[in-house]
Amino acid sequence: MIKRKSFAAVQEAVLALSRVALSITALFRKVFFVAALPTAVLFMTGCSRTAEVEPPIDDTVVLNILAGQSTSDAGTEDMISEAVAEKFPGVELEWECVDWGENFDDSMRARLSSGDIPDIIIGKTQDVAAYVDTGILAEIHPEGLEHIYKGALNTVEKDGVVYGLPYNAWHQGVIYNKDIFEKYGISVPRTREELREVVRELEAKGITAFAGHFQESWKTGNLIMQLMIGNIFSEEPFWGDELRAGKVNFSDSEKARLCMEEIRFIYEHSFEDAQFLQQAESDRRFDEGQAAMYPGGCWSLQFVNQAEQEFHYGIFPYPNENGDSRLIRETNMTFMKSAFTKHEELVDEIFQLLMDDTELLGEILEFTQTFPVRGDVQLGGQTCIREDVNHYEQSGEIIEAAVGNTQLIWNYQNNVLARECLEWLEGEKTLDEVLKNADENRMDSKREG
Repeated sequence: MIKRKSFAAVQEAVLALSRVALSITALFRKVFFVAALPTAVLFMTGCSRTAEVEPPIDDTVVLNILAGQSTSDAGTEDMISEAVAEKFPGVELEWECVDWGENFDDSMRARLSSGDIPDIIIGKTQDVAAYVDTGILAEIHPEGLEHIYKGALNTVEKDGVVYGLPYNAWHQGVIYNKDIFEKYGISVPRTREELREVVRELEAKGITAFAGHFQESWKTGNLIMQLMIGNIFSEEPFWGDELRAGKVNFSDSEKARLCMEEIRFIYEHSFEDAQFLQQAESDRRFDEGQAAMYPGGCWSLQFVNQAEQEFHYGIFPYPNENGDSRLIRETNMTFMKSAFTKHEELVDEIFQLLMDDTELLGEILEFTQTFPVRGDVQLGGQTCIREDVNHYEQSGEIIEAAVGNTQLIWNYQNNVLARECLEWLEGEKTLDEVLKNADENRMDSKREG
């Protein structure tokens, strides 16, 4: 089994090339791993590994996979290929790895248009809701689904039928440097006003409050949804439906305006060059102790072990006005089976392998710095925030990201809300124009089957 240490090169490559490079190149990357040929010579290239092999034997089975990857996922395809090679000799996994935030939806649409549906699709739970009505997804039924958190399983079901296998999850909120907080006697804030007091204390001591990065629109889109979950969807779970029905608007919603203004607050109290920063550079600075807080998700902790100085980290929900916001849990990797695959039984067996192989699960959790979505396993390399995550889980202060993501699809979050918001932050538009544009494009907030 491939261990995490073997993928240091992948982590360094992701750090050096950054998310933009991944977005540009990942669309064109495919990896071929021939499980039946032990003589294959493997080497690392970008998103994944390519094998130099002898010509395949006639009875080789080829499974095509389209994988929408987040920033921490590049390299997991090799781990999965290794496990499949060991279990299923004679099976070849042909991977197309694309950036989930920028290219996945376009790749899926292109596949649908051409009729080239992959045997296996890897996305997020919200993608099940997006594509189940197109008829391209088949029911899956590996044993053990009952152990998956109900919040995650609910998002991959329709009419009692399961169409996706949730695999791992990360948590979103505010990652913070516990050493800095403890040094200056700063307490974790629960309300918006308490957060502002924390920022004032930090800046009075010459410490940058937030490790913000705003060059990439996906980051702003993620923050907007976090804030909308904490301020809107937690109390009004069908706000998106009401938006499309014309019953509510961004323009006259005080809560929607507040969410946007909170983005500006983060922006104004981040690094001076935050608008030019990408994730990799922001991660590096945070890992070096150059900022006290990092609004976002635990995907940014993948590079913690590369920092020269070791800090202690925690996480707390991004505070709202009432002080009752909850830590957000989002299922990341979700496996779907094509309704058109010619190898249905084999795909089912591979999905069962994913359920049963806890060693593989542990390696992927450690590599991606994520948590299991199964309640019957206690795995995960996320030791630096595990204590805090356990606290919020035990106190019932967890909310699923699907609450908002199924109401406003990602393309709307990113292309309509985030990109317009960035233009506002850069002084090119007014906030009123941003909110008006969100209303004018309200029907794009849900994908029709």
